[in-house]
Amino acid sequence: MERPVRILVVDDNLPLRLMVAQALEERGYVTVAAESGEAALEAAAYEPPDLCVIDFLMPGMSGAELIRALRASPDARLRRVPAIGLTAYDSGESELLAAGAALVLRKPWNEEAVLEAVERLLPPAGPPAPAKAPLTPCAPPGP
Repeated sequence: MERPVRILVVDDNLPLRLMVAQALEERGYVTVAAESGEAALEAAAYEPPDLCVIDFLMPGMSGAELIRALRASPDARLRRVPAIGLTAYDSGESELLAAGAALVLRKPWNEEAVLEAVERLLPPAGPPAPAKAPLTPCAPPGP
């Protein structure tokens, strides 16, 4: 069985993080959300993603610093994971690209722009997995 496409979504803004994750999940991608660069590094080390969507301006580690940390990782899978940067700032765009982002989307952006960027870098994930039916308890064996 083929492993699902995993996307790490990193943003300190919870509503934006959830919006991006939900849009990706509706397209069949599996998402892992992180609220900081530090949390993202931990999640990526645990199970490397196929792609990262990273906000530029976050407390602590910036998006550009996160991308540089991924590129410097001893794990080759993390060094080559494509990253999409999100920013509202000119300086953020240039820093994200210099750090190694494959693409940068300028805010305000919409879900469709994020999905198009993801699909430029990854093959489509296919339809979402069907919801599993709830388990029905078995009747105990008769006497």
